[in-house]
Amino acid sequence: MKAVNLYLLTRNRNRNFYTQYENILSARNEVLKVKEHEFENLIHLVELLCQNGVSIRELEGFYYSYTIRQIGKEFDLLKIHKNEAVLNIELKSQDVPLEKIEKQLLKNQHYFGYIAPRSYLFTFVDETESLYTYADGQLRLCAFDELIQVLFQFEEFESGDIDALFCAKDYLISPLNMPQKFVDGRYFLTQQQEVIKAEILSQLAAGTHPLYRGITGAAGTGKTLLLYDLAKNCASDGRCCIIHCGLLCQAHEILNTLLKNVTILAEESIDRADLGRCRFLFVDEAQHMRFETLTALIRCTKAYRIPCIFSYDYFQTLSKTEQRRNIPGRLKQLDAFFEHKLSGRIRSNEEMSSFIRKLLDLEDTSGKLYRYDAVDVVFAQNAQEAKEILRYYSAVKHYTYIEHDTDGAPSEFLACLSNGFRTEDVIGQEFEQVVITLDHHFYYNDEGKLQGRNHPNPDYLYARLFFQAASRTREKLCIVVIGNVTLFEQIVALKCSHLPFSLHPASGSQ
Repeated sequence: MKAVNLYLLTRNRNRNFYTQYENILSARNEVLKVKEHEFENLIHLVELLCQNGVSIRELEGFYYSYTIRQIGKEFDLLKIHKNEAVLNIELKSQDVPLEKIEKQLLKNQHYFGYIAPRSYLFTFVDETESLYTYADGQLRLCAFDELIQVLFQFEEFESGDIDALFCAKDYLISPLNMPQKFVDGRYFLTQQQEVIKAEILSQLAAGTHPLYRGITGAAGTGKTLLLYDLAKNCASDGRCCIIHCGLLCQAHEILNTLLKNVTILAEESIDRADLGRCRFLFVDEAQHMRFETLTALIRCTKAYRIPCIFSYDYFQTLSKTEQRRNIPGRLKQLDAFFEHKLSGRIRSNEEMSSFIRKLLDLEDTSGKLYRYDAVDVVFAQNAQEAKEILRYYSAVKHYTYIEHDTDGAPSEFLACLSNGFRTEDVIGQEFEQVVITLDHHFYYNDEGKLQGRNHPNPDYLYARLFFQAASRTREKLCIVVIGNVTLFEQIVALKCSHLPFSLHPASGSQ
């Protein structure tokens, strides 16, 4: 999306054409339906500015109605001088509570902090021709002269693709990978997360809540962030305990130290904890939970009337035992249970999500075509070559190796690397760059679905373990295919799907 000139944009008043005209001027990748009242607000603002001495030149370089797609955060008007300043003008048709205006501008200010050290924040109310500004920690009514002075300061400004300015990974954090940012509140929830959060907190405060709630969604939808954010908010009303269904990592220890009134426990240690003293309970990655743990939690929560919120993913089970337990299914059978579903992926790298989806299903044609530049697919003829490649990606390129085919003891690959983990050890975590291996245990069936042969541990499911490992990456992924030529060619073909020609990998499975 490109910047536009607001004066030129608002010369066309044809209601049947201004949406198309705006989309053409801004060169949007997706069609934006411009609402009539919003466009009327913009026309009125431009007229007032022109009446007060603003020329066409000062109205150049504005991004109109821009949304950070992965987050769903929208800005009405932006003018940006990267590393210098951001001008933000929000448009309102009618008077709204000042608290709402202040909250919106304050939140916007946090977003702009990653782009420039200074931000000028205004809200224009069309009905009353009022202009507000948020500066020095407070909202106040201001004259148009103040906005006009700011406009004259922007002699330089960005005009190209705004997506290159807003890097989604700056805003999409995980408590388990960026614990300090989480504690400091340097993160944002999507609109859907905010709605769920508001509903839960409102009902908890009113005492009208169901005793059990579930938060579910696919990988990358922000379940863990929402769960931890709820716990941080509830901690002001009483002691909170978060039960992590997996091994605790260093970030858990940091959060245990920094978060007030919040204790994070591994599932295996809850039998030694006095959960009855808690005001709220939270369970993360509940699909991995043992049946005995669920039974104990239900007994405790019923006895002490403790609200309990679970987060889980129906798909991300790692073993046949977890599938048979079907903890999410058991939760839905509980009395006083309500499930919230996060539907939109907010993973910072949409291209990576697309690749992983197509990697699991070669016939998947959803979404746009990408170059998949963030994905390396390399071939090793044998285990020894694979070790050399893994050492290079780990030591030189700083990738994290995630093992999905070990049965207890570290494999020869894990043993030779300083930056490696088993899949089971990184439940809930994310890494900037991940390297994984695929070998003769994997193949595509006739429907193009990635399949796994028998795992050394007969309870484990290869395909689920692989997905868990691959989906831990935020930015870059390297797949080292060992000895399986057919599989290698099939995966390389995914990287060529955007080209006008296609590769013709060998057919059949190995």
